[in-house]
Amino acid sequence: MRFNLATKILIILVFGFQLNAQNDSISQNKKTSKVPVLYDEERQYFGAMSLTYQSPMPYGNNFIGKGFEGNGGYNFKFQVFIFKNFFVGFSYGFSDFNTTNTELIGNYTESTVEEISGILGYEFLPLPKVRLGVNTSVFGNATLTNSIQSGYGNRDFGKLRNFGVTLEYEFVRNLNVLLEYNWRKIKSEIEVPNELKSFFEEGTYNTLNIGLKFNFGGSAFTEKLSF
Repeated sequence: MRFNLATKILIILVFGFQLNAQNDSISQNKKTSKVPVLYDEERQYFGAMSLTYQSPMPYGNNFIGKGFEGNGGYNFKFQVFIFKNFFVGFSYGFSDFNTTNTELIGNYTESTVEEISGILGYEFLPLPKVRLGVNTSVFGNATLTNSIQSGYGNRDFGKLRNFGVTLEYEFVRNLNVLLEYNWRKIKSEIEVPNELKSFFEEGTYNTLNIGLKFNFGGSAFTEKLSF
């Protein structure tokens, strides 16, 4: 499996940081107060990382929407909170698709989209133990690897745009269950005749992600720089 090593590394890091977080939490006094929607000092973190399974869902009148069918994938994110709950980070993942219409897109049986981008976002705190986040991609790139049963294939490239909304529930300290919805668009560089250009110039799909997110640290990056 492509993500076996990544999963093992994530598990090791989670347990290591979790033990450290538990030790830190023992020394802190618990406070009872209302939970601000935008910021709560007691729920502030330095960073987070997540690993999710994603289900891609093609849509639209384009080569992905009309020619592909979603077949699963994974996504890994790492983020650092710069100021309060505003964060920057990195996202890497891939979405697998089956070909449903070879007459439209060529004689391929499947395609994998590799998704790489920087991310910007903010997390809101509407309820205790609940986090609601929004994020958008920056400098995103996509690589489409098309293949047939014999193993032969080719690659296409494009610019990736992503907008995501996340809903998290903290079921233990620092460890959240994560549900995420993403809207994705690929501005492709596929070379086709002019009459097919509008059909191949972009591809659109959504993903529904579910997985785990681990938060670590107790203050934002700018707070660590202050004296």
